[in-house]
Amino acid sequence: MALTLNNRSRNKESSLTQALRQIQQLNSKIQELEQQHLSYVQKQQNLISAIAEICVSPMQEIEALRILIYRGEAACRQYLRSVLVKQGQASKMTTGQMEKPTLSKRAKNRGFLQNSKK
Repeated sequence: MALTLNNRSRNKESSLTQALRQIQQLNSKIQELEQQHLSYVQKQQNLISAIAEICVSPMQEIEALRILIYRGEAACRQYLRSVLVKQGQASKMTTGQMEKPTLSKRAKNRGFLQNSKK
């Protein structure tokens, strides 16, 4: 009878030890997931700030947020890059137009005539 009680207590002890080990593993996994979640939230907040800074119109902001929600972070970053490129091209066009003096009709005709003689 003492041997049976001894085995039962050992089985309970090993079961408790296994349960404690599993609890520790789960706690470790929970901490890891919490850290990943915090990192994810921080990235999303940074991305939302970037959307607010980069997008000029409310429609661009809405589109960027839609892309973020439905297609993910990478697609949203790609969209923001395309918005930046378009803004860069637009600013080059406006500064290029301001910097280039308009040609008079005579100068335009002279250029046309010189090109046609060649």
